[in-house]
Amino acid sequence: MLKVMFIDDEPLIRDGMALLIDWEDYGYQVVGSADNGKNGLEKLRLLRPDLVFVDIRMPGLSGIEMIKQAKAEGLHSKYIILSGYSDFAYAQQAIRLGMESYLLKPVDEEELIPLIQQVRQKCLDETQEKYYLSNYKLMQEKQQWQNLLNGTIQDEAWIGQFCQQRFHLVSVIHLSELGKAEVETAFDHYPVFERVWLDSCLYLILEESAYDSFNKQFLERQRLVSRRRFQCQAVAIPMTIRELPQAVRKLNKLQELHFSYDGCVILTEEQLICEGAELSEDWIRSLCNALTFGEEQQIDALFIQLKRYYQTNQLDKQHIITETIERIKDVYLMLAHEHQTISVLSNQVMTDMICQADTLEILLEAIKTQLKRDTASINAFISSGDNIVQKIIEFVERYYYKDLNLKAVAELFNYNNTYLGKKFKKTTNQYFHHYLDQVRIEKAKTFLAEENRKVYEVAEKVGYSSNDYFYKKFKKYVGISPKEYQKSKRKQYI
Repeated sequence: MLKVMFIDDEPLIRDGMALLIDWEDYGYQVVGSADNGKNGLEKLRLLRPDLVFVDIRMPGLSGIEMIKQAKAEGLHSKYIILSGYSDFAYAQQAIRLGMESYLLKPVDEEELIPLIQQVRQKCLDETQEKYYLSNYKLMQEKQQWQNLLNGTIQDEAWIGQFCQQRFHLVSVIHLSELGKAEVETAFDHYPVFERVWLDSCLYLILEESAYDSFNKQFLERQRLVSRRRFQCQAVAIPMTIRELPQAVRKLNKLQELHFSYDGCVILTEEQLICEGAELSEDWIRSLCNALTFGEEQQIDALFIQLKRYYQTNQLDKQHIITETIERIKDVYLMLAHEHQTISVLSNQVMTDMICQADTLEILLEAIKTQLKRDTASINAFISSGDNIVQKIIEFVERYYYKDLNLKAVAELFNYNNTYLGKKFKKTTNQYFHHYLDQVRIEKAKTFLAEENRKVYEVAEKVGYSSNDYFYKKFKKYVGISPKEYQKSKRKQYI
């Protein structure tokens, strides 16, 4: 509905105009009236009507003077002059002021209706034109920002208006099938200076002073962000407008790595792990052993090591997935070779886990859960004849500090101790108790060299209840006493 009002010093004219036709039938709503130019100007400021009927002669401020002042103040209504005098000079002055028409009192209904229909159409056309112009200007502005971020901006005058400002740049990638409008809506209440789409990525340009507020707001809405499956990257250092294209390249690199850094609210270069974290050569064997013996802490530690390895080497999602598939398949092959109850994980199960994982942490957690489920039925102490000695070696490596002997180990693995002793000697070319002593002494050497411990504490730590017996064994294998060995190692570090 367009708004219409009447300004005339004659009550009969004001009331008569309001009742002359059913204004709503023609797309108008009567919003008010005034009895003189001064009051009329106040009503114009308050009501902002689209169409105003104004008496040309009123006491005090005349209709023409009121219209001049209204236009000077930027009140862009349409005006139709009302007058009881057929004065062409007044009509000319009204036309010069941009009036829509000039009507004589009393107003004829048949003359009024086509006139207000014409004014209404003109208002609608102007509104549509403003909409198109506004959209065109907005599109031009968006195109300028896109060109800037792409590094192809050529309009130096446009850049010049922002040269005194400093900005931060944030990129938003969405993992679900959200439309662009839905993604933008999620940031409606954030202090964003400009939103720019490059392909399927939304870039948020923030003024320097808004960055901390943006971070705080993002953190407060973390659950909502997580539910909508957004990932964000940011350049935390403020920059000039000319540095924004370089910031885009930095964000592109962070986008490739964000799969590995799901724990961060907003990923920045400062959060990347750069110090070395190489994966141990026996990672697969270590994981198989930990799964076999149900060592939860060791399993968790190995998966943390794997995650940090991917982060340190800055591998992208596709490389991580490829490496993980190969690595986990090798784990299953090793487990299946040693345990008949284990079968290699199918490609379908592996594919399902990958497709459902938006982040590395989710992927590794799913794989870890699957491995634990598949190995839950393994009895670590039941082995085939082919791998029994290897199992015993692994067992001793883990539990050297316990009260071990061949008889106890044979019982655990359901073997005759005499037969097992011979098999161990044949395979390793040494007796079990000699092998156990060697493992314990090597561990003791490490503890003596690296830790500030008493000798008797080290003896207990590696499984010797008698300190004298430990001295005897240590000197036999090393050639010097534990105390002398410890002193010699400390001198090396001085």
